[in-house]
Amino acid sequence: MTLDNAKTDQIVKIRQIQGGWGIRQRLNQLGLFEGGLVRIKRGSALGGPLLLEYNNSEIAIGRGMAAHINVSADDKNKTA
Repeated sequence: MTLDNAKTDQIVKIRQIQGGWGIRQRLNQLGLFEGGLVRIKRGSALGGPLLLEYNNSEIAIGRGMAAHINVSADDKNKTA
């Protein structure tokens, strides 16, 4: 599953970041790394950016970028 398909208030673990150097660099600058837990705070069914909570920070990323992030549901952990 990719990050843009995750549901609101779902906690997911980043498994893989696909894409070239540019997208990996940008996500690293935002603090998003493989293995990290992210909570989807807000997403719109009609598109638009996703609001994520990661390490007590809020990060907004576009759906195009979110489509490059493979995640898996992480129901064991309740905080991101």
